[in-house]
Amino acid sequence: MATVNADELENAMILADPPRAGRAWVCPASGAVLVYADMVGSHAPLPEDIHDEARYIPVPGAARLGLGPAQVADFVRLHMPGDEEGVAALLRGAGGFERFARLAQQRGLLPAWHAFRQERTLAALRTWCEAKGLRLAA
Repeated sequence: MATVNADELENAMILADPPRAGRAWVCPASGAVLVYADMVGSHAPLPEDIHDEARYIPVPGAARLGLGPAQVADFVRLHMPGDEEGVAALLRGAGGFERFARLAQQRGLLPAWHAFRQERTLAALRTWCEAKGLRLAA
């Protein structure tokens, strides 16, 4: 069972989430995370058989793992009851997560949000890795 670096996998997952237009894969033999994105600049050439899912597993975006807006909604239900509609409005459009972070900071909840986000992200990545026969190294 190959081991995948949690930070590399999280970055790949973020990059693979629309609208970023990046793609990422994990090599199940080595645990290496391979990334392609115009925004990354120069990167190592991808193997010619990168789309062979028996050799390289596509990394899903955050939304497909229940992260992103769903994660914020869970946090709000637990830590900011009654603010669900207001936070949902904050998240609409570009800069939504930054607006939410400012609100969390104003309410003294930013450390709790960061801890919640990190815990949920690692749990989602660990579950995904286990389903793919990989081990996550945090």
